[in-house]
Amino acid sequence: MFHPKPVPIRVILLAIITCCSSLLPAQKVNTDSLRRIISSQLPDTQRIDAMLSLAAYQVKHERDDSGGLRLLRDARDRSVRAGYPAGQVQALLTMGNYHREKNQWTPALESYQEMVRAAATVKWDSLRYRAIMMAYNNLGGIYNFNGDYNNSLANRMKSLEIAERYTPDNYQNLGVIYLNIASDYRQLKIPIKALEYLGKTTGFFDKLSDRLKMEYYYEYYENYLAADSTADAELVLGKLEKGLAEYSLSPFQQKDYALMITRLRGNFAISHGKDYTSGITLYEKALGLARALEDRAEISSALQQLGAAWISNGNPAKAIPILRQAYDSSLAGKQLNLQLKTATGLGEAYRATGNEGEANRFLSEAIRLQSTIYDDEKTKELNFLEAIYQGEKREKEITALKLSGAEKELSIVKRNRMLITGGAVALAIVLLLLLLYRNSRQKSAIAEKEQQVQAEQIRFLERQQQVVSLQSMINGQETERTRMARDLHDGLGGLFSTIRMHFSTLQHEHPDLKTYPLFNSSYSMVNTAAEEVRRIAHNMMPEVLIRIGLVPAVQELCNSISAGKLLTVTMQSYGMDNRMGSGTEIMLYRIIQELLNNIIKHAHATEALIQFNREGNQLNLTVEDNGRGFDTLDTGTQKQAGLDSVKSRVNYLNGTLSIDSEKEVGTTVMMLFLVNDQ
Repeated sequence: MFHPKPVPIRVILLAIITCCSSLLPAQKVNTDSLRRIISSQLPDTQRIDAMLSLAAYQVKHERDDSGGLRLLRDARDRSVRAGYPAGQVQALLTMGNYHREKNQWTPALESYQEMVRAAATVKWDSLRYRAIMMAYNNLGGIYNFNGDYNNSLANRMKSLEIAERYTPDNYQNLGVIYLNIASDYRQLKIPIKALEYLGKTTGFFDKLSDRLKMEYYYEYYENYLAADSTADAELVLGKLEKGLAEYSLSPFQQKDYALMITRLRGNFAISHGKDYTSGITLYEKALGLARALEDRAEISSALQQLGAAWISNGNPAKAIPILRQAYDSSLAGKQLNLQLKTATGLGEAYRATGNEGEANRFLSEAIRLQSTIYDDEKTKELNFLEAIYQGEKREKEITALKLSGAEKELSIVKRNRMLITGGAVALAIVLLLLLLYRNSRQKSAIAEKEQQVQAEQIRFLERQQQVVSLQSMINGQETERTRMARDLHDGLGGLFSTIRMHFSTLQHEHPDLKTYPLFNSSYSMVNTAAEEVRRIAHNMMPEVLIRIGLVPAVQELCNSISAGKLLTVTMQSYGMDNRMGSGTEIMLYRIIQELLNNIIKHAHATEALIQFNREGNQLNLTVEDNGRGFDTLDTGTQKQAGLDSVKSRVNYLNGTLSIDSEKEVGTTVMMLFLVNDQ
């Protein structure tokens, strides 16, 4: 199951960088601002996002592991309570990455496994699939690091299935996963399958990042060597060198890849070309590059390779001082595997130069180191097995809880079914009784309904009769008003004109009559009576209403009232260019006349406004005053009696009426009619 061969760190780091970045957007962190958001009353999702950003910053940059982890756990729990699975997934991802970097395998495995379950509840497809893909890829990385390449491959295959199905156009993710799978197959000693997965990027290789292309060439090289295709491996070395010259890489990456390529060239020259001179030259160059990087581990490794090359070239004396440097450096850096190789090389070199004492000392040290490394590897293997066991145990517990929950749900379902069945039987009995009761009352209900219909018809006929009576009464009133106005104008009006003419003649024939007060008083009373008769006749049926229409008639009425100085009446009209039917105009005039009479008698107002507003066949008529107002619910006043007359005329025109009155503020009467042109 486990393979002790070290995993190339380069590929693992690439997978972490490319596939396991934060699900939240990267941004410059202002810790004070984040803490204010966390302690604010903002929505839970915003506060959780702030907690996640602050926690990630604490564990990655401030090295506040305890505070960051505590905040991550709090954010995870709040996300569960708030129904925010995206926040839960992000918290688990950050926790898993932290524990993985610390080689804390049990919490790392648990975090990623829980992340898979939480991601399944995310409602956004893109985020759900990306999170599951990340979790499986990271699980594969943990198994790969610990030498369990079968489980590593299984998890990465799950990640690949999601990537190919749901994000087939994300070539960067596909490229990383194919590369990781190829690495697993190579370490399982199946280079043919590794090369097959590397070849899956042929169609989109040019779209990969330059760094990922370099990693692909490295993996191609290792697998060609594993498949004994040295010629192909050498060609790939040329592609690596060309990529180093042409690709867009950071200064550090250029130095790092230059060191890698130089060492690979040295390995190839010695292992496959037996060209020790070239190999030594290349290793010396690699040592210079490692020192330029100031990387202790790379310097130690380069020294060890250079010393081993001198031994292979038959010059152990030259190798000894170089290997002593490598030994001291690896000892200081606690690089046990490199220290073992160096101690073994020193033992061989000292023996070749005849120094048995030093040879035995370093060979004994090599045996001790080998035992220590074996113990460490076994300890790590056992720790990882324990982590896997704990993870599987937790998964079983979760499964058992789910099964227990399912059994409880099943028992509840069975109980509910029994309740439903019993309820259905009871309901059927009740329905049967209801049907019998319904049948017993159906005839009486039908008879009652028929009586209601008949009563409604009677009420309808009565309302129709009331409308007809009202129309007849109003028409009769208008006819009588017209007749009386004509009689007053033609009869009494003419008679008063004759009397005035006689008085005028007497005045001319007998000038001395002007000196008699009785004559002057009689003459004045005749004039007043004539004007009063004319005014009454005009009010009963104004001539201007008949001749030129409603608006001029109302304006004349306003002017007449305003002339009395007690009440100023203003009229406004909009859209009243066309005349309406004479009956409608007369009825509207009477309504306005009645409302103005009410204002004069009861309102004690100083100003009144009449407003016509017509749009199409819809007429809005408003009459308002600034009087003392009244209680619209009081039905016992004379003013209310006048309003009843107004209401009857509004109903006659099939209009609507609303009254708004406030004490000591005034009254507004609003009416709406549907009218037609004359």
